[in-house]
Amino acid sequence: MTAAGAAGAAGVFGVPAAPALAQSGAKILVGYWPVAAALPFFVAAQMGYWKDAGVDVELVKFADQVKVTEALLAGRINATATGTGSTQLALAELASPNFFKILGANLSSEKSVLDEIIVAKDSPYKKISDLKGKKLATGVGPQAVIEAKIIFSKNGIDTPAMELSPSQHVASIAAGQIDAAYTYEPNGTVGRLNGTVRVLEAGVRSKYLLGNASAPWYGGAAVIATETLKSSPAEVKKYIVGMKRGFDEVRKNINAARAVYPAYTTFDVKLAEAIPAISYTLYDEFTPSDIRYFQDNYDLFYSEKIFTRKLQVASMIYKA
Repeated sequence: MTAAGAAGAAGVFGVPAAPALAQSGAKILVGYWPVAAALPFFVAAQMGYWKDAGVDVELVKFADQVKVTEALLAGRINATATGTGSTQLALAELASPNFFKILGANLSSEKSVLDEIIVAKDSPYKKISDLKGKKLATGVGPQAVIEAKIIFSKNGIDTPAMELSPSQHVASIAAGQIDAAYTYEPNGTVGRLNGTVRVLEAGVRSKYLLGNASAPWYGGAAVIATETLKSSPAEVKKYIVGMKRGFDEVRKNINAARAVYPAYTTFDVKLAEAIPAISYTLYDEFTPSDIRYFQDNYDLFYSEKIFTRKLQVASMIYKA
């Protein structure tokens, strides 16, 4: 979703309030797309943590993160799961200021592997700069395009990467249609398991966009509509209790948590068991350093003119 697209969604839908729980008794509807980073929400639903907390929650599946964000703007869902692109959410915030609050975010770095450059398993490339003059791909949308542009540029490559659905990256490399892709997990794991691709370098956003390979790049976030916070504070508190249990389970029992993937994604058991563990930061865990790095993320897209104005991350984070 471009800034214009977000604004268009606001114009078409009028940005109505999210479903009014207190009045209608409706469920808290949480939008997600089937990606690895949404695992804490899959766990909370599967394990009945929201039911235990006394709140009715339903996960609503969408084809991609753009559709999740559009549904939030349209008032068709109350919240989003982690894995929803932080840039997509920022565009919604630009269209409708103070529309949501961040409850948690998924991060990537060289140790929390979520983003990577992949190449064919038997290719001769040893470093990203070896890809100069080769056929490159990235994901779809401004976030993926800008990230790839800067990552490749800092490795001496100015050739634009073509936009291609991440689900096609591994197959396209295996077929020789592209030489490399800037992509996200579980694509690297998929390629490794089927013997077609290998990870050339992981954690590239932290290294090349933040200048620190171990720094947190907050690429996705879980948010809740501000209107829902206002209309149903008691239900939201219960929702957060169940949500936190999902995060705790992922952190403490990652192998058991991974077993939930097949119920909410297309991942088979073998893939689910092999996906790298992802790190998360909850709203009450953000340190000043974390917020600075998150702010650097948003400032980058402002400098690249994807954002029409600066956003202040600290003011977007939920405060109990």
